[in-house]
Amino acid sequence: MDPLTDISTLAVITQEGQPPSWVKLALRGKFIGRDGRSFDVSPETLVERFNADGIPIPIDVDHSTVNKAKLGGDAPAVGWIEELSAREDGLWGRVIWLPEGERILAAKTHRFLSPAILEDKITGKATWLHSASLVAAPALAMGTLASADPDTSKAMTSVDLTIASALGLSADATGEQVAAEITLLVAKSNGFEAHLNALQSAFKSLSSEVANSRSERINQKVEDAIRCGTITPALKDFCITLASSSEELFDQFCVKMGTPFAYLQKTTIPDRMEGGVHSTGVKLTTLNSDATRIANQLGIQVDSLFRG
Repeated sequence: MDPLTDISTLAVITQEGQPPSWVKLALRGKFIGRDGRSFDVSPETLVERFNADGIPIPIDVDHSTVNKAKLGGDAPAVGWIEELSAREDGLWGRVIWLPEGERILAAKTHRFLSPAILEDKITGKATWLHSASLVAAPALAMGTLASADPDTSKAMTSVDLTIASALGLSADATGEQVAAEITLLVAKSNGFEAHLNALQSAFKSLSSEVANSRSERINQKVEDAIRCGTITPALKDFCITLASSSEELFDQFCVKMGTPFAYLQKTTIPDRMEGGVHSTGVKLTTLNSDATRIANQLGIQVDSLFRG
């Protein structure tokens, strides 16, 4: 028997020529339909809403009020629920059956009753009985309205189910739960992006420091190579370029070169001088322009030629 209704007795009563005037519409409390969807019904809440509206609730066939009326199709009522009652075992309704409803019940083509219920988006509790329908497969095609617009009564599509599954949610998850999970993921993504930006900034700063440190190290290596006579000052720029490309290659170059220019770092003028006059009697006070240029190219300090 369908957990939503005890309307299977309709067929028996109809055989006697009289459909029931009171039918059970929903159980009390939380329950799960045959298609896996969960419901939380307080009969008193639905009765209060019905009395406040003061409008009879239609009974149609195969949820035509939900599925066809919004498309402009026919959705005739086969009965009207004129009164709701909150009983210990659930929600009951007093029905005035129209001739078409009586005919369908007598034919036994639709033997069960399925309610279309509006649920609160946050709590999941039933708040409004929109309509009820005679169906052949109870609780499988039962519409659960998300608002007064029947358009929102559709069950989750295959795409919705795929998204819910990817988010780790169950197949009966509500749209609000899916949206909340996506919002959480977006927030986490934004936080991750902020951390990533901070890391990238730190990496750039560190990279700059490393590059500066490497540049200083390479310059020092080249200066040392000039000082020990491995290369001449004229090769400084070339050697900086080589070392910047590969320090290891520059180190190998220095090892193979040895110190062929070490002699250039030694003065060829004896230290013994008297009053700026060489022991040979030549007075050395200045160098001409050619001598100065050659000395600079060789990396020789001019002042060292005139030590006292």
